[in-house]
Amino acid sequence: MPLPTAMPMPSDPLCAVTHPDPAPYYRILAAQRPFYRDEALGLWVASGAAEVQAVLAHPACRVRPPAQAVPPALAGSPAGTLFGGLIRMNDGDWHAPLKGVLRKRMACLALAGMGARVLALAQDLPFDAVRPGAAVNHWMFTLPVLAVADALGLPMTGKPSVAGQVVAFARAMSPLATAQEIAAGSEAATWLQAWMRASLSSAPPLDALVHEALAAGVAREIIAANAIGLLIQACEATAGLVGNMLLCLGRDTSHGRERPALDCVAARVLREDPPVQNTRRFLAADVRLCGAQLQAGDTVLVVLAAASLGQREAATPAPWTFGRGHHACPGDALASTVAQAVVAALLARGADPASLAHAFRYRPSVNARIPYFL
Repeated sequence: MPLPTAMPMPSDPLCAVTHPDPAPYYRILAAQRPFYRDEALGLWVASGAAEVQAVLAHPACRVRPPAQAVPPALAGSPAGTLFGGLIRMNDGDWHAPLKGVLRKRMACLALAGMGARVLALAQDLPFDAVRPGAAVNHWMFTLPVLAVADALGLPMTGKPSVAGQVVAFARAMSPLATAQEIAAGSEAATWLQAWMRASLSSAPPLDALVHEALAAGVAREIIAANAIGLLIQACEATAGLVGNMLLCLGRDTSHGRERPALDCVAARVLREDPPVQNTRRFLAADVRLCGAQLQAGDTVLVVLAAASLGQREAATPAPWTFGRGHHACPGDALASTVAQAVVAALLARGADPASLAHAFRYRPSVNARIPYFL
């Protein structure tokens, strides 16, 4: 099939994450290779919508290798302890009660006033009009974390410290993290755990969550870890959504001076240029899956972005970037609402999407598509 554009295609799904325009590649991948073995990467790859759904729903496909609950680089450190307590990084029956409580409580969060709350939080953040790229980069990672912490009722004393610690831990979780970033992540994990232990009893919106989770037999330390987990999920993925919304606005000249509604922009980006492009599943048993025989220990790269772009339907119950099944993100509505509010706050402070779209690159990553503005 001829290339849709003159730009070279990505060489593989991992390179596609930070490619300037991976959409044509993803569409071809989903149509022609919905499930295949990539010997160069040493991975199975699921890219078709039906195949992605099948992998995410299969009980033998785990979020971590069965013998490796924590990445080796984090094992034995405070960062590893925090990672090991996150239900989105664990399988088995023990996480189910807390997952149910989290879904219920996240659904109860008031989203209607999020825009006003984010604008209020943004008043304390500097915006350097001379260096707008740096300001936007800082806001993208800081403001979503502050917004979710505020929505949960967590104490906001030392607000920049909270966001900075969350960012440091999130970076340590990356498979591309340096030794220095891992060390900083461990320090951040210690700070965050102490802060959350002290905060749980003073955060009214979290009271119901804590009460229900304790009644379901969930340990208080696990509740604290996963409250931190909500902030971590609000960090890089929401930063990617904010950045890609700004790029979408900056590239779209069809509306003239009238900008499209931000909810429409968010929906388009989540479908066509999502912040989380792929995830992985690890086989805990030999299985027949998507017409192929997989062995225990195999890894499947689940290309969420290809499933989204390659499907025939214009919409699905939820964007693929938030996952499906047992490990679907419980904060999908919150993430979209927060991202729209952050973009609105940036526009109000003078951020110019057209200028931003002319000077950026993507942060190095094997799964998250996050712009870095220059």
